[in-house]
Amino acid sequence: MAEAGDGAEIGGGAGGESLPSPQEMARRALRMLEQLVAGSTLTEVAAGEGLTPRRARELVAQIVAQRGFDP
Repeated sequence: MAEAGDGAEIGGGAGGESLPSPQEMARRALRMLEQLVAGSTLTEVAAGEGLTPRRARELVAQIVAQRGFDP
């Protein structure tokens, strides 16, 4: 049976996950844009990247604002 202090990692801990490096973030941004240009929906791209559609939309907006977009 679990002891009272055994649940310390549940809810709010780092979880062992580190933040992505700038290089990883740039690669993900490029992948996302390539998928969108190829005709994938934002929901499909989000699922492929392990993101919520809302977070994917935020990232795409940020990428477009930084890089500009020329349709």
